[in-house]
Amino acid sequence: MKNSIFIALLQNTSILLAFAMLYENIWIKDEKSKSLINKIIIGFVLSGIGIVIMYTTWYWVPGIVFDTRSVMISISGLFFGFIPTFILMAVTTIVRLVMGGGGQWMGIAVIISSGTIGLLWRYFRPNWKEKKYKLELLGMGLTVHLVMALCTLLLPPAKILLTLQTISIPLFFVYTPATVLLGVLMINQYKNSENRFAQMKLVEAEKRFVQILDSGNIVSLILKPNGVIKYCNNYLLLATGYSKEEVIDKNWFHLFIPAEMRVNVYEQFLSNNQNKQLVSNYESCILTKNGKRLYFTWYNTFLTSQSSENSGIASIGVNITESKNYEKTLREKNRKIALQNEEYKMINRKLQIAKEKAEESERLKSAFLANMSHEIRTPMNGILGFADLLKEPNLSGDEQKEYLNIIEKSGRRMLNIINDIISISRIEAGLMTMNIQPSNINEQLEYIYTFFKPEVENKGLLFSYKTALSDDQSIVNTDKEKIYAVLTNLVKNAIKFTDRGFIEFGYTVKESNLEFYVKDSGIGIPKEKLNEIFERFMQAERFDNNVNQGAGLGLSITKAYLDMLGGKIWVESELSVGSTFYFTIPYLSDLVFQSVDNKTDLGNENVIEQIRPLVLVAEDDDSSIKYISLVLKKKGFDVLCVNNGTEAVEYCKNNPRIKMVFMDIQMPLMDGYEAAKLIREFNTTVPIIAQTAFAFESDKEIVLTHHFDDYIAKPIKPNDLYTILNKYGVSI
Repeated sequence: MKNSIFIALLQNTSILLAFAMLYENIWIKDEKSKSLINKIIIGFVLSGIGIVIMYTTWYWVPGIVFDTRSVMISISGLFFGFIPTFILMAVTTIVRLVMGGGGQWMGIAVIISSGTIGLLWRYFRPNWKEKKYKLELLGMGLTVHLVMALCTLLLPPAKILLTLQTISIPLFFVYTPATVLLGVLMINQYKNSENRFAQMKLVEAEKRFVQILDSGNIVSLILKPNGVIKYCNNYLLLATGYSKEEVIDKNWFHLFIPAEMRVNVYEQFLSNNQNKQLVSNYESCILTKNGKRLYFTWYNTFLTSQSSENSGIASIGVNITESKNYEKTLREKNRKIALQNEEYKMINRKLQIAKEKAEESERLKSAFLANMSHEIRTPMNGILGFADLLKEPNLSGDEQKEYLNIIEKSGRRMLNIINDIISISRIEAGLMTMNIQPSNINEQLEYIYTFFKPEVENKGLLFSYKTALSDDQSIVNTDKEKIYAVLTNLVKNAIKFTDRGFIEFGYTVKESNLEFYVKDSGIGIPKEKLNEIFERFMQAERFDNNVNQGAGLGLSITKAYLDMLGGKIWVESELSVGSTFYFTIPYLSDLVFQSVDNKTDLGNENVIEQIRPLVLVAEDDDSSIKYISLVLKKKGFDVLCVNNGTEAVEYCKNNPRIKMVFMDIQMPLMDGYEAAKLIREFNTTVPIIAQTAFAFESDKEIVLTHHFDDYIAKPIKPNDLYTILNKYGVSI
């Protein structure tokens, strides 16, 4: 159908408007929820419109036919999406093939390219509907019709140039603006539809909101700035028992707030209004007409007039009375249950403790009886057996001597067992006492070494001991006999369980403690047994059947003695490598003790101590050391003496009792300057006093810039020492 240009344009415009109406009334109402079938139906409807356009054509010049299929198909791709546009492209392509003619391939190319560009624009420029949508439509229209111009290359060569010249003006001055106008129309339809939809949703929401306010357990009200009720919903009236006439234009606070809260709440309300500080999301109670209390959670917002002035407050209150009452009841029940649970837990704990004590008592009793039966019978067998053998005649002198030695050893073994039993019994009964007196630790170690040396060397073992203090410094106030018993027991165990290698014992100074150790290369102890060996009746023979002597009380007694002395004991061991037992006692050199009986638990410390200030003197001159020591000791100070800066640093690092350091400047190994510098790296508070024979004022300045607090000039006078000590607050 070939019409005049005016009629054809009018007809095409009508068809495109029908296309736009289809978009508004069918498509955009619920685009996202459309099923595949609906999209296919829309595609065929669009195809019908496209066919009508293809048959509604006009001549621009003789031999060249025009229609607006490119405008419709590209806009379809942009607004309707893939499935409807693909059907439109497919159907119109088939129709164009049927129509035939010399320009059919160009026509088909225009259909495909227009739809493709529209789809590409839709999916690769997702934000095209924003403020610059007119420019986006213009760009798409120009692109579509520029490609349409290129499609003329599919015409016979003789017609390409003529056709291109003929269609250029319509393409860019008719079709492109038509694309923009149609797109703008459909955009406006889309926005108008959205606005209508939003308005409908708003109206529906308002209806539902009003229904909720009037049907649920929610109070809604509007208060004037002075607290007068301007509006309330029906629920408030139903919940409180008031009529609307009794509530409207009445003061909210005078009518509903309890008397004891009324003044404060009302004043706070007026203050918040004045300062525009709204309180929201809080709980409070209101009174009903008959005086019952209801609890609500309130949500508030300011209401403003057109002049932006505060015109009141809108409040929403959610009734939480039932939940509050339930919470109260639940809290009371939980409180009662918690009390009952605590009572049950206490009863269970008591029962468990009683059960454990009974089981432990039974276990210890059984272990004790079994162990004592074995340990007493074994030496008794030796005593009685060899005593009976001594009755036989014709025994040689060597045989008699051998039998007597066995009887003697068996007797000693039984005596040791009995002594252990007596000791552990006295400890349990709280009858074990301490005898605190000055004890020379170095002498004790030397005695133990001398005593056990023959036995150790007889087994082919290396035997040695190490000390960390000089003989003068190793005098410690402690219970000498208990320290001896502890060391003796640990060394005897080391000898018993070591068949090759070495045994070494000694001590080091660790802060305010002496840390002793007994190290061996014996059988070792399994890791899972390390925590058990200090329990009663635990023996290494349980781990090594070759060793089978002792009541298993030695380590238990050792631990009890150390508890009494304020120390502790532990062990590190590895099977077939050896063990090292460690224990500590307080390093209480030259302290005053009050010896008391231990009448309570083994872990209690019943030693009263008075610690005197310790002064370190670093001096390489023996006469100077002796002189300063005598002067300080006469005044009651403890004195620690070293001969070089290296020792001074080490003692300051390991002994926090040191309250002042007198440091000579010129000493071997490390001078006083370097020693003072190193001490200051870990101790910034202890006063360090330089001892110098320099007498010039400049020498004093040099000293004070090298980490010293003060200096004392040689020859040193007693009053000079006392003055320095008092200056820095070091006194008895």
